[in-house]
Amino acid sequence: MSSLELAAPPVAVAVPAQRGRTTIADRVVVRVATRAVAEVEQAGGAARQLAGITLGRQSGQGPARVSARVDGRLAMIEIRLTLAYAAPVRTLSREVRRHVMERVASLTGIEVRHVDIEVARLLIPGQR
Repeated sequence: MSSLELAAPPVAVAVPAQRGRTTIADRVVVRVATRAVAEVEQAGGAARQLAGITLGRQSGQGPARVSARVDGRLAMIEIRLTLAYAAPVRTLSREVRRHVMERVASLTGIEVRHVDIEVARLLIPGQR
């Protein structure tokens, strides 16, 4: 008899629902959504705000400001960003929303039900 045959008998694997569950934190969804915004051409970051006052310059560089709330398998996301001037704002916002929803769903398995987008500024090329 070999040492493999003397090992413990095979253990039956429990049904997935009985093994436990995976919880994805809000900050994980924020990071995925922030990266997804950066992947959309003509969309950029927004300066931080404190008590309604903008801190720094709205240069479009850096990450978009994103917050998320996850409730079970659903998420709501808020995004504050800048867009390139001359690009159609409604079309570009729709593209950002669609891309964020797809990326979050594909990477985390969480369905994004709602994405609020605030366009902080339109940047003219060379204005950075």
